[in-house]
Amino acid sequence: MFRNRQFLAPLAALPLLLVGCASQGPVRPPSLHLPAAVRGLAATRVGNAVDLTWTNPVRTTDGVSLTGKHSAGVMQAEVCRAEVFTNANCTPITHLAATAGAAGGYHDVLPAPLAEGSARTLVYRVRLVNSAGSGAGWTEVKTAAGAAPEIVSDLRAKPVAQGVLVQWKPGGDGVMLRVSRGTNTARSTLLSASDPAKQLNGLSDGTLDTGGHVGEEQRYTVFRRRTVSLGGESFLMDSDAASVTVAASAKLPLPLPPTNVEALTNTLSTPEVDLVWQPPDDAGVTGYRVYREESGNTTLLTQEPLRGFTYADKSVANGHSYQYWVASVNGTGEQRSTSVRVTLP
Repeated sequence: MFRNRQFLAPLAALPLLLVGCASQGPVRPPSLHLPAAVRGLAATRVGNAVDLTWTNPVRTTDGVSLTGKHSAGVMQAEVCRAEVFTNANCTPITHLAATAGAAGGYHDVLPAPLAEGSARTLVYRVRLVNSAGSGAGWTEVKTAAGAAPEIVSDLRAKPVAQGVLVQWKPGGDGVMLRVSRGTNTARSTLLSASDPAKQLNGLSDGTLDTGGHVGEEQRYTVFRRRTVSLGGESFLMDSDAASVTVAASAKLPLPLPPTNVEALTNTLSTPEVDLVWQPPDDAGVTGYRVYREESGNTTLLTQEPLRGFTYADKSVANGHSYQYWVASVNGTGEQRSTSVRVTLP
């Protein structure tokens, strides 16, 4: 029994030893509630303005949530602008209300000295500050100051056989074109970048939107774009946009009719009438139909439109008189030529 009491005594003291070894770890200092740096800062130069976009942080610099009970209070975004920053601090040009985790943005209309002259670097700084006016370091992004490209002029659009032809007055900078179709104007598609030296019909620059559809409204937004190289970096400068709408009711106009239609009789063997015509100056024509009238009855001789400019009618008889028309065809309809009459001997 004595040996058993000696063995049990250490075991009885064991829980006290385990409890005595627990530790709370080092004490963390209180959060300074400094919002972390903004993310994804970008600058887009359009006309005489710069559009800044970014995403607000969701935590402080020491990892505390900005959306919980230990938030930084009312936050603001500060924006600075300069061609060159001479020190780590700057004087903001604006203060904006900010929400943790939300998208941030600012439309900065440039003062005249920054929107004129040759291209040069322009730097923006953005940071979030708490209710005490304190925040993390600045986040920087660069863009281009100087004169922007001129706005596109003489913009117009019209339906043609292959789609919608968009044209404008030629200029010295490349042209970008976006199109929004139907009622969803928020979604747009970049169609093409034009060659400044390219001309359509010798009159204006342009592009063909083969995705355009008759019966669906299309809104074309066109702007000139210049790429400039500054300090080893490339920046885009866009002009203000010009827009033109092709209404849903717009339809391809009827084609111009063929001209100089001639009918020649051939009686050397089987009776035959050979037709020949001059095609119209209309790029939208997709083919030609030939009609014949005899004794008040009109017959379509070509079920499928012809691609050429001649047709041989071998279903004629000697001693009969016939009248012929040739019609130009496009996606909207057809336009007939003047008639020509012939009598076989």
